[in-house]
Amino acid sequence: MRNLVIRTVSGIIFLCILLSGIIFHPFGYGFILLLIIIAGLHEFYGMLLPKSFCLRKILGYTIAITLFALFYLRGFGLLPVSGNYFWILVVPVAGVFVAELYSQSQTPFSNISGVLAGVIYIALPFSLTTELTLYEGNYDYRIFLALFIFLWSNDVGAYCFGMMFGRKGKHKLFERISPKKSWEGFCGGLIASLIAAFVLFSVWGERYAFDEIHWFVLAVIVSLSGTFGDLAESMLKRSAGVKDSGKIMPGHGGILDRFDSALFAFPCALAYIYLLNINILSELLN
Repeated sequence: MRNLVIRTVSGIIFLCILLSGIIFHPFGYGFILLLIIIAGLHEFYGMLLPKSFCLRKILGYTIAITLFALFYLRGFGLLPVSGNYFWILVVPVAGVFVAELYSQSQTPFSNISGVLAGVIYIALPFSLTTELTLYEGNYDYRIFLALFIFLWSNDVGAYCFGMMFGRKGKHKLFERISPKKSWEGFCGGLIASLIAAFVLFSVWGERYAFDEIHWFVLAVIVSLSGTFGDLAESMLKRSAGVKDSGKIMPGHGGILDRFDSALFAFPCALAYIYLLNINILSELLN
């Protein structure tokens, strides 16, 4: 009972901080995402890299922060959309290789891969979300928040359906990686996401340039990719021999434990919107 209370209270506090950062101001959105990126990288490097890799970790943080800053500043209109400013990343990326040359490590490319994988796995997905929130200095959080709502709905639906119909353990989703997940839970999460899509379209749908079917497709994409994101992080923790990625949230684990689904869902959702050839934010300004 005590653990449940701790988990509930910390979850509510975390949710309030996240929502307040996203909803009220683009600076809050940027600050919250930057904290998530740094904390997520800290957990990722803590699981995969030795504590002695200080310089390489610092270079990894530098690449991640620079990547997010470039996307963020471009969204504010402070950098040209078609500019060649991403070449700046070449310097810290090359620094990772140079640092490894002097390390005399027996596994240099495994170390390099570990540093850069963290940037691709954590920093890139959150950096890409600026394509959904910022356009020529204008900020709109609704689609970004909708993706979170799809993920939360999927988690709640998966938990409830899994507890009600999947407890006998007859239909495991991916037992080798996550023994507790069931196909019943997966279906429940998908249904909950579709219900969330219907509600959000009813509330916000007329503001955007894609119709109801696209909201449902987005919900399906987020539910599917989010499930794979969850499984991927479970695989990471198993390979590192840890139960939780961190301890920043009492009762919940670490930042990666909370955002593992988002790391796959955000890029997949953005790819679908790009395939539609619709700039949802520019439509709001016309």
